[in-house]
Amino acid sequence: MVERFGEETPAASGRRSSLRLRVLFLICLVAVPLSVERIVALIAEREEEVAAVEEDVRNLARRAKLAQLEGLTRAITTLDVVSRHSELLLEENAYCTRFLGRLADEVAGIQGLFIADAAGVVRCANAPLALNIDISDRDYFRSAVEADDTVMTSLFVSRVSGRNSVFLLRAERAVGGAPRTVTGVVVDLQWLSRIAAGSAVEAGVDVDVIDEAGSVIVRYPVSPDIVEHAFPDHPLTRAVTAQQEGIMTGPGFDGKERIFAFERFDRLPVSVAVGVETDRVVGPIDRKIQATALAYFIALACFLLLAWFAAERIIIAPIARLTRAVTSVGRGEVDHVRDIGVAEFSPLVQAFNEMARRLSLRNSELRTMNGRLASLARTDGLTGLANRRTFDVQFSQDWVRARGEGAPLTLVMLDVDHFKSFNDTRGHLPGDEALRAVARMLSAAAAGTSHLVARYGGEEFIVLMTGGGLEAGMAFAEDVRRLLAEIAIEHPGAPRRRVTASFGVASVIPTADGSPDALVAAADAALYEAKRSGRDRVIAHR
Repeated sequence: MVERFGEETPAASGRRSSLRLRVLFLICLVAVPLSVERIVALIAEREEEVAAVEEDVRNLARRAKLAQLEGLTRAITTLDVVSRHSELLLEENAYCTRFLGRLADEVAGIQGLFIADAAGVVRCANAPLALNIDISDRDYFRSAVEADDTVMTSLFVSRVSGRNSVFLLRAERAVGGAPRTVTGVVVDLQWLSRIAAGSAVEAGVDVDVIDEAGSVIVRYPVSPDIVEHAFPDHPLTRAVTAQQEGIMTGPGFDGKERIFAFERFDRLPVSVAVGVETDRVVGPIDRKIQATALAYFIALACFLLLAWFAAERIIIAPIARLTRAVTSVGRGEVDHVRDIGVAEFSPLVQAFNEMARRLSLRNSELRTMNGRLASLARTDGLTGLANRRTFDVQFSQDWVRARGEGAPLTLVMLDVDHFKSFNDTRGHLPGDEALRAVARMLSAAAAGTSHLVARYGGEEFIVLMTGGGLEAGMAFAEDVRRLLAEIAIEHPGAPRRRVTASFGVASVIPTADGSPDALVAAADAALYEAKRSGRDRVIAHR
């Protein structure tokens, strides 16, 4: 068989393919271990962060337990004192009633007290409706008679109040051990709820107080579908009733995945569970691991393509040119072998530079587009003011800041009067222009200040003022009302034949027990009063 010059045999082709694969294998030999090492490091970092969060949740559970125990200790101490003197108190019913009533009013964490005789009849109580009620058939009475220590009931419906209640009971016994009296304390669940709210110092933290029957006595944040409801077969209930303390990852009573730490109270059949949403903890590191792994695999794919190209142009092609040149010399066609050089790198460098330039241009365009999208997400499309979401975020941040500084927060809420009539008589396009005019006037009134002006919805606007009290809010609202009168937007359907607005002003110095929603509700109530009082006026909520 005769081989022609320039033709490649199958053997040569196989050797070139083998050389390319070896280059790719060498790149993989370096890149893959580096990628695996980085991913393993990220996984280890994830485990460390989860462990740190679990320890933080344990500490939160301990603090929540101590806070709840402090409130229950008052009730237990009061129960012990009243129980020891119960026989003497029953000798003077009038004094006993006054005494228990004073304790119920003055001792925090107590909603009511009563003393029953050995037969189970209530002889003294702070609530008149509880007197002479026979509780001998109640399980909690029998448990208190049989127990030698304080007994805490599960959540049940009280005969007197008709509401879900929890009792602490203690029996006083004669020398022979026979019960003489049973004293009971009605625990103030609202007080325990406020304690739970104080324990949830971080955003996204849930605090649950659970009795041995799986009933949620107290929960923060408050959820009507969960608090004072029983979940006997829930995984969290099974965990807290099976162990004195521990940690678990699983669904909460609202179905959200959380990391829970729980501890049971000593001498009481109650546990505190503190949970942090799993996604808030492991979500960022998981996304980081995924992004890193994706970046490494993309980089590896790029390196393999580059190696294939480099093997062909830098190794195989020069060897082929050298082979042809040597063959030409051997045949006498030329008298020397030309320098093959390394010029193959130039197109590669140029290609990479062009690619980098295009990527830089594309990234710049993406950053500009993202900035525009972020601006659109923060502003109202019609008026150009901040939208409701921006207001909510700023309001929450200013509330926390003002609470720490002890500074007032003021809301001015205004609603354009008879706006539906305006749209009906003049049309929606003039209505939109009227809203834009009001927005421009509000922006001008707030110019030079730190006030946040936002469109709250429809024809309703809201102004958030930090550092200024109620008088400052009233003055601002009056200025806006005057400016609105000066621009005199024609409104044929209004009593004054021009566009007017009603204003509600509310101000508060935020506290730990306060609620931002309450301030919004106060401003809204003042706005409603301004509407009800004839519109085109400023009303302050005092």
